[in-house]
Order: sequence, then structure tokens, then C-alpha cells
Amino acid sequence: MSDLALDGRRASAAVQRTGPIGRLARLILAGVFATSLVSIVDQGGVVGFRDPSVATEFTVWILTAAMVAVFATLVGAIASAAGRPSPWPWRLGVVALFGVAIVGAAIVGQATSGGVWGYPLSDLVWWFDAVMLVQTIVATLIAVVIGMPGCEVGVWPALVARARGGSSAPVAGPACVIGLHLLDEWEAGRRQADTESRGAGSRTKGTDR
Repeated sequence: MSDLALDGRRASAAVQRTGPIGRLARLILAGVFATSLVSIVDQGGVVGFRDPSVATEFTVWILTAAMVAVFATLVGAIASAAGRPSPWPWRLGVVALFGVAIVGAAIVGQATSGGVWGYPLSDLVWWFDAVMLVQTIVATLIAVVIGMPGCEVGVWPALVARARGGSSAPVAGPACVIGLHLLDEWEAGRRQADTESRGAGSRTKGTDR
């Protein structure tokens, strides 16, 4: 999902599209995201999210932290695609901006209703998580269709580049915090080894003749 080590997209003629294992892993990941989305929509939506007990659920904050990381990676990928020398200021900037929004919403809630959790803080968290989950699900499914390796957020810069007349050659998104890029590299290496093995076998047969 989020960036670990690579800044921007890794684009190269040598980049291979994801194979069946990588695509299956992304389908499973999309299912996990969809389950998370259903879990926050199916409990009264944004209104039900205002319940004070929601703020005590550890999974809510894990989900929000993950979505913040995805958002920062998405902004970084877009900044890199736009030619910015380093995406890190953009990533740190959006994280800081989100933190300011969280603190501001908490202050407003405390001043207007006597409680930190509730409108507008709960609404901000719910909408942010919901929108980012939808974005992530769509991006992951597109990554499956076009066979893009790496983090799914690289889909959007790649599509923008194609729309502007850029190359349709496969590109790779940023490194993924859950290791999808490692899975892609392993699968690509296995395919290359199989191809070389078949080629070596064909040459051996030709020599025997």
C-alpha cells in the first residue's frame, strides 16, 4: 500500500507486468479493503461513527493511520510524476495538514458539544477513511487489469501519463509497505528463469542434432 524506499515511479523498458500470483494477491487485497469499507458504512455510516465508543476501537485508528500513509504515498507519486525533485516535502506536508485538521476538528467539537469525539472530528475521520478506501479499491483493481507492479497508487500517475500521450509500456508504482513489489520481483525473476531455462533447453536440443 505505502512507500518504503523508492521515490516516484520506477519506469523502465525492463519492467514486466504482474503475473497471475501478483494479480491474485491484489484481488485479495482489494477484498480486504472492501471489507473495511463495508465495516464503516454498515454501522450507521457517518452518523453511527459519531458514537463515542468508536473512538476507543483500536482498529479504527489503525485503519486511519494506514489511509494517511496511502494518501501521503499517493501525493508523493503524483509529485514525482509532475517532475518534483523530491516527493518527501509533499508527503510530509499532507500528513502535517491532516494532523492540523484533526486537532482543529477536535477543538471545535470540544467547544461546541463538550466532547472531542463527535461532529466534526468523527465525520472528518469517516469521510477520509471512506474516500481513501474507495480510491484504494479502484486503484488496486485497475492495477490488476493493466498488470502494474508495485504500490497501487502508481496507477493514477501512469494513467495521467498515458492520457497525455505518454508511453503505454508497463511501469512500476512505488515500493509497497506490505511487500507487493517484492512479490512482483520474485514472480518476474521466476518467469525470466523459466524463459532462460527453456531457451537453454532448445539450444541443447539443436546442438545434439
